[in-house]
Amino acid sequence: MRVLRFEMTRAFRNKWLAVSIALGTLIGLADIWLNVSQYGFNRGRALIQTWIGTDYQFAYNSLFYVLLPLIACFPYAGSCYQDQKTGYESSICIKTSRLSYMIAKEAAVAASGAACPLLIAMFIAAGIYPDKRPEKLTFLYAGIIDCHMFPRIFAEHPVCYALLFTLLDAVFGGITGLVAMCFARWCGSRFSTIMAPFALYVFTGVMFEGRGIGTWSAMQMVNPLQNVVTYRYQMVTMYAAVSAAALVLIYIWHRRRDIL
Repeated sequence: MRVLRFEMTRAFRNKWLAVSIALGTLIGLADIWLNVSQYGFNRGRALIQTWIGTDYQFAYNSLFYVLLPLIACFPYAGSCYQDQKTGYESSICIKTSRLSYMIAKEAAVAASGAACPLLIAMFIAAGIYPDKRPEKLTFLYAGIIDCHMFPRIFAEHPVCYALLFTLLDAVFGGITGLVAMCFARWCGSRFSTIMAPFALYVFTGVMFEGRGIGTWSAMQMVNPLQNVVTYRYQMVTMYAAVSAAALVLIYIWHRRRDIL
């Protein structure tokens, strides 16, 4: 528990977490500013139409979800590489078991995900536009109803829909952090450790978009706009498979590697 508490403290008391939250929040604020500039304080618009996660009218939704792995990995995912290069890993594993250190590191990396900017953007937008059901004769409503991911929640409880996807995005941010830990073995810097899962995310997002029945593109799955059809089993399978693969690789690497 002591090493877990220490790793959590390191994760949430570093400047990179502030940079990550600031970057994501600025994108969300820019989206809100465009809504206000375009529509003013129009109380007829719904919150779900102006929140960055489901605002299809401006480019900031696409920008945020392209940068999602960077926002998630920036705070702490690169610490695995830094710990190896500075000798911190060697010193901490003298005082505790290697398994305890790995579990603590994985938990801290996964916890410092990407939920804060989405929540901040929703909180600010909620102060401007009311929470009400979206109009049925809109592109947003028709698109989500046709895409099989929580359509009833979206239609009847739009804020719950936004919070549900915020949670799913936070979990995905934690998974990308674990993937970054896998790449730390072969990367030559903290920057490349963070960029590796981003490059993989963009590459697979383009390659798997719209292939077959539904999509296996993570970039499309995690976006609440649901531009393409996604089935729940696909999201569950992707989350479970990538998490399991990352955890197994991290365990094998640490178990076999000499750190002293």
